[in-house]
Amino acid sequence: KVNVRCDELCSILDSMGDWIGEHIRTTEWTTDKDGDGWFNGYYDNSGNAVEGDFPTGIRMMLTGQVFTVMADVATDEQVVAIAKSADKYLYDEAIGGYRLNTDFKEVKTDLGRLFGFAFGHKENGAVFSHMATMYANSLYHRGYAKEGYKVLETLLDAAMDFENSRMYPGIPEYFDNQGRGLYAYLTGAASWYMLTMITEVFGVRGDLGDLVIAPALMPEQYNENGQASLTMEFAGRKLEICICNLEKKLPSEYKIKTVWCDEKEMKNKQSTCVRIDRELLEKLSVKETHRIKVELM
Repeated sequence: KVNVRCDELCSILDSMGDWIGEHIRTTEWTTDKDGDGWFNGYYDNSGNAVEGDFPTGIRMMLTGQVFTVMADVATDEQVVAIAKSADKYLYDEAIGGYRLNTDFKEVKTDLGRLFGFAFGHKENGAVFSHMATMYANSLYHRGYAKEGYKVLETLLDAAMDFENSRMYPGIPEYFDNQGRGLYAYLTGAASWYMLTMITEVFGVRGDLGDLVIAPALMPEQYNENGQASLTMEFAGRKLEICICNLEKKLPSEYKIKTVWCDEKEMKNKQSTCVRIDRELLEKLSVKETHRIKVELM
């Protein structure tokens, strides 16, 4: 055992993280003949890169894109390229959106269990709701609300199309090649969908004890009055948070105009988000629901 100062350990871990991030950015980026790019996320048991442009066709997997985007490894330019490539090679609207991978056209037993399934089932190329919702989360996290919304909305539309999905409203583990939803409301996908809607779409989340509201709602997500709301608990208080966007502007177009709490205007120093100190929240009654109204312009 050795004693290490916490600040020294933080510096060491930061340096290691920076190194591996740069290593991935520069050595694992692959492109097709058109110059469209994405990350190679896997090596097989023979030590060969799994993704790229192969003689049998394009090999791309969604998982490696999700975690490089979510972990801020991908640059903004790479995020744009990944979204374009995912639309090009993985997206299939008829079956719920983004597949886990392209068809490798072989039973690749040196890579893992996914090839124990026919293409389009479970881990082998199905629209796997858990990873799709994490892809949406990562896009919102990086500021690409339009692209993230497309992921969530396509999943929802596929599930709600009963004649095709043959399931009650909810989120399945995956959609097969016919668009049928299988294993209803798998908790990983459901929780990530809810997490993304609350913390990224509505932008309501905690930060060092304070409440932050940074909405990224699309115009079609507001009602006819230009409002969208959610009810939740934070700091032990019941809150109804209402986002008002009368002109239904895009997330990239609007700024925070005014913030109200129980009809009393609150001071807000930032134009892109609302930050409410925990001390202010703790002064609110625990017995009633408090209405926080955020007006956008």
